Amino acid sequence: MSDVYLQPIDHPAAWKGADLEREDDWIHHLDERDLQELDAALRNVRALELDLPRIGRETFPLPRLAARLARWSEEIENGRGFVVVRGFPAQDYAPEDVEAVFWGIGTYLGLPVTQNPRGELMGHVKDYGRTFGNLDVRGYETNAHLPFHTDGCDLVGLMCLRRAKAGGRSSIVSALALHNEIRERHPEFLPVLYRGFHYIKREAAMTDDPVTATRVPVFGQRDGVVSCRYVRAQIEAACTRTGTTLTALEREALDCLDRLAADPRFHIDMDLQPGDMQLCNNYTILHSRTHFEDWPEPDRRRHMLRLWLTCRRRRPLAADFPQHNGYGLGQLTEVAFGG
Repeated sequence: MSDVYLQPIDHPAAWKGADLEREDDWIHHLDERDLQELDAALRNVRALELDLPRIGRETFPLPRLAARLARWSEEIENGRGFVVVRGFPAQDYAPEDVEAVFWGIGTYLGLPVTQNPRGELMGHVKDYGRTFGNLDVRGYETNAHLPFHTDGCDLVGLMCLRRAKAGGRSSIVSALALHNEIRERHPEFLPVLYRGFHYIKREAAMTDDPVTATRVPVFGQRDGVVSCRYVRAQIEAACTRTGTTLTALEREALDCLDRLAADPRFHIDMDLQPGDMQLCNNYTILHSRTHFEDWPEPDRRRHMLRLWLTCRRRRPLAADFPQHNGYGLGQLTEVAFGG
């Protein structure tokens, strides 16, 4: 850990939820011209009969909205770390058309990457009736409360298709604000968090090589830029799989991080409506979801679309801090980046 981080991080992404509750400049509204442009771009890809992997900026043209998307991208990568976009009438389109619109928007922000070993590029976040905590279960396949964590990409996007009957709020927190608070209140934890932990390798959890060979830092820094990577469930699963235990100091450090993230002073909750999009920097933002109760009818149940994106400008990362590239093999370069 560099001595520079004995000083607080002064950056727009080091916000506190209590401050954002009094502001709304992080919410962006699509206007009528934006919606007309998105509809025209959708009609173009439908006329060309393109499936998602073949949709890129050339075939999903947004001549006016592209400038706003560039500003949002700058805010996500180098500013506050997230934006929320509202106003798309998802209820007026078939689900596959909403997917195409979300994908098309995503190609202006980054490169879609695979989200699991099956090579899925568009995630469907809904309750599949599975049990959170099992080694072969991803949290997004359940209706359980998901603790604050990061995903395996540079930028994670959620788009709401349908809300739950109750619950299912999306929450985000600034990892940099948590870093500042830990530095101020519990500096003894920072060396532990910078050293990191072994993680379960989901795709190899039941093999003879189930965990990462080296420790994955929770915080890393390079060139004055701090980044975060944190999935406690995978840390705990690695211990369970290998029969090891965390030290008392390690457990205290992770408990402190979890406790601060859950503190209402730090995080902000969002009740995403159909058509809302939440776009977050995965190196500066941790996200969570509350438990939800669903509707009995299948066509009313909570359903979120998810994109994992690699940004065009890669973030400077410490040598021991892992680059987030999804599952790697299914990345789309030429199409998504415009050739």
